[in-house]
Amino acid sequence: MKDTGRILTIDARITHKEILALATLPWRDQPEALHAARRITDEMNQVMRPEALFQWLDLNEVRDQEIMACEPVSGSPVHLTTGDFSPYFHQATRFLAAVYTLGPKVDTLLHRLMVKGRHMEAHFVNMGSLAALTRTASVLTRLAENRAKKEGVGVSPPLSPGSIEGWELESQHELCALFPLATIGISQGEDAILSPMNTLSVVIAIGPGFKDSRAGSPCRLCRMGGSCTLTCSNHKATLRDKVA
Repeated sequence: MKDTGRILTIDARITHKEILALATLPWRDQPEALHAARRITDEMNQVMRPEALFQWLDLNEVRDQEIMACEPVSGSPVHLTTGDFSPYFHQATRFLAAVYTLGPKVDTLLHRLMVKGRHMEAHFVNMGSLAALTRTASVLTRLAENRAKKEGVGVSPPLSPGSIEGWELESQHELCALFPLATIGISQGEDAILSPMNTLSVVIAIGPGFKDSRAGSPCRLCRMGGSCTLTCSNHKATLRDKVA
């Protein structure tokens, strides 16, 4: 089983129905919405270039505010500042770290629409990006689920710095330092934000402390309890219910 890799062949194609299902009512109810959603779907499916980098890490120790891991082949130590979220990792034996992107041309499309004042279509690009990112992420969750099944353990939801209370966005620097970001066209600013815009980092842990065989949604850790329609980057997981 590969411990590190680059995934180039990801089918993240979306449908206009997915865009409309995610869109807000004021835009979705417009007379031209269906035609616009179909047009945006066609454009996005042409310009998206979903790619991912991943790496498996063995978890060695959970400390106050941080976790210590190592690369299984080289044995090189890895340190991640996970803040108040650190106790969650007591359930894990190893984790999959990854970064994934839809590529720069989605940003170009969105910018072009915004400059032209085509706000409904720009909104549809954002909604299509959410759907495409979900499809891209599913490739990574399957990797984690398959390894967890092979090892007879459970799997966590996808976890990302900045979307989990206590695990701050600035820690994304440490996570992304594990990867040659430039090989898939990703860069990171001093504020830890990744570019292109539709680029995310993620950790999926596996271990005997987890009871689920499917990674599921990070929303189950969120204080909103799955009652909203926002992407999980818009609110943070609570400190309770971190331990299964």
